[in-house]
Amino acid sequence: MGKGHDPREVELVRQVASRAVRRLNVLEFMLLFLAAALALAAGALAAWLLSSTFGFSFRWGWAGASLLLFVVPAGVAYLREIRQSAGKGGAPTGPQAASGRKPNSKPGDLHG
Repeated sequence: MGKGHDPREVELVRQVASRAVRRLNVLEFMLLFLAAALALAAGALAAWLLSSTFGFSFRWGWAGASLLLFVVPAGVAYLREIRQSAGKGGAPTGPQAASGRKPNSKPGDLHG
């Protein structure tokens, strides 16, 4: 930090920021587990409908439908995130932006 900052205030800001990061991590995992549970429930419903209508095995139908209902939306979200970061030019943030280096360049590499 710059000159004139009270070390106690700096430590308080660090504690608040670390608490916020921990809470966001917990929220992220809760949402992930909720999505997995919903995918399993929807997969069971789809497998039940497929097994009663077409005679498919319930277990294989449940496994396949659950994987599709969890992996396909996750893949779409991942690809969207990649496109957004590529559309922004992949501008580095954090320490890389301050140093002017690309994230994968070596410290001594001046050409990035």
